Amino acid sequence: MEESISRIGVNNEDFLVASMIDRCPKTMMLRELVQNALEAAVRAPAGARRVEIGAVQVDGARKLRIWNTGPGLDAEQLFLICDISSSVGKEQALDKNFGMGAKVASLPSNQLGLRYRSCASGRVHEVIIGKRDGAYGRLLRPDAAGALAAVRDVTEESRAEGRALDQDWTEVTLLGARPDQDTVADPYAGDPGVGRLWALSALQSRFYRLPDGVEIWLAPDLLAGRPARAFTPIATHIARRFARSEAVALANGARIHFCFDPQHPQFPDRNASQLDTLSLSQSFAALLRQDELYDVIQGKRWTLEAPNFGVSFGARHVSILVELPDDFPVFPETYRQFLRYRNGAQDQVKIQDFAALVRANRPQWLIDFVREQAPQVANLETIQQQLESLIESLGLTRRRPVARQPKLAATKPPQPPAQAAKTPAEPTPPPPERAPEDAPPDAPMRTVLESLPEFHMLRDEQDIADRNLTHRAARFYPDTHQLFVNLSYPAVAGLAELLASQAPHTVPPNEARALAEEVAESVALLRIGRALIFGLSKRSAEAGWSDAEKQQAISSEMLTLAAEDLMSSAPLAQEMFSRKLAERADGAAERLSEKEVA
Repeated sequence: MEESISRIGVNNEDFLVASMIDRCPKTMMLRELVQNALEAAVRAPAGARRVEIGAVQVDGARKLRIWNTGPGLDAEQLFLICDISSSVGKEQALDKNFGMGAKVASLPSNQLGLRYRSCASGRVHEVIIGKRDGAYGRLLRPDAAGALAAVRDVTEESRAEGRALDQDWTEVTLLGARPDQDTVADPYAGDPGVGRLWALSALQSRFYRLPDGVEIWLAPDLLAGRPARAFTPIATHIARRFARSEAVALANGARIHFCFDPQHPQFPDRNASQLDTLSLSQSFAALLRQDELYDVIQGKRWTLEAPNFGVSFGARHVSILVELPDDFPVFPETYRQFLRYRNGAQDQVKIQDFAALVRANRPQWLIDFVREQAPQVANLETIQQQLESLIESLGLTRRRPVARQPKLAATKPPQPPAQAAKTPAEPTPPPPERAPEDAPPDAPMRTVLESLPEFHMLRDEQDIADRNLTHRAARFYPDTHQLFVNLSYPAVAGLAELLASQAPHTVPPNEARALAEEVAESVALLRIGRALIFGLSKRSAEAGWSDAEKQQAISSEMLTLAAEDLMSSAPLAQEMFSRKLAERADGAAERLSEKEVA
């Protein structure tokens, strides 16, 4: 039987439109406006593909303006683009154009008005959309004949302002929330507040590569008074200024970009590529899709997360991009703030989802660099033996957290050998350890005890800060099974002071201090290591411990609390210190005896 439908309508259109607009993240505004400008500018003749971001005076106040070349809009087209889900010359699709991005993202912060002007074939028309009496819409204003109209011809007004009319262009001016609001310095009316270079930062954290031949120019108003300059996207900056970069291709079409920017030779707090305060200044990790960046983590967030990606040290000089192919099963969410997986739950795509892939595909030069940056670890044999005994006594079996592996697109056909990119195998979980080969065929699987974590003992102030340990004693990374210990933690120094004060007067103070610090650090490591192992033992608890509580048991906070009570281990530390002093005395006596014999 043939069926038909009665289409669903909208009962309260004003409410629907307002809810879509008011829920949009404000900070997506510049991305949407610039993206529209780029899509228009790329259709301009070669050599004239330009986007300008600057300022214009409106009724005595400075307002942000985005201007672009490309085909202009006539009066009818300008009227139509103000509707939600309406666009001109673009295909609408979930993965392409929604027809509402710039309007929806800009109107929450520009309820006074969003002014569009467009020059097409020498005529300039203007429309303003804003919010009045609780509803969003086109503002009706007198035209040249005195009649109220949504679209006005402002050709002569534009000519008087010195605007060129010999080429097509379009501009959007942000009028903000108040007539006196400076939307260049304060685009969101203080909610949120922005820095002086907010526009440059927003562009750097979103647009990885620009369309061919298109330039974005920033006016001095956006550069804290510096001369106007063209925006340099990250792809260009890396190619021109980074010391090294390598793209590792995976079999599923994804690519991992490993980028290295060494320390500046004259300024230790900068990377070498940072020419000035307008250059890219921080390392980062991000997802890359269709030339746009998503889920960017940088600065302290990146150095804290970096060990999960196999960059335990030196993350301030390493950036990582995971580039997803067009057929990867993800799509941008409604407001394009982040990506979602094409699965039932439509989970948000995170750069952390790809950490295991990044670790498994690191190039050898990066592995060598990380190893060179790692601090030297003292002899821990005695402590390791004690911790291994504790693991054995608890029967702590090996378990590793299962990181969410992103679903991969269908594997693409292999490339010819002459053109093949480096395509390392993607990581697979190690097989369970089996009984020895000479065991009977029906021998049970052998229980594998947990191994000791990889110890990293930190003394450098920057390394400590990178792990967010300035006010904490230790941090454990379950995915990579690494333990970072802050040896500058006050409790360690306090125990060392106590021990040094008990040294005989015959021991030089500097030697006593060195021995005391060595003992205090060993005791701290033993105490923190034991706390971690007991915390890991709760993984097998079947009742009484939730997953969140099991994570809390091995958290930085719990390990810090264990170190905080380090003085309770003073008797053990004093015994070790006395033994060290005795060994020192025996060594001195032996050297004196050898000297006398000689």
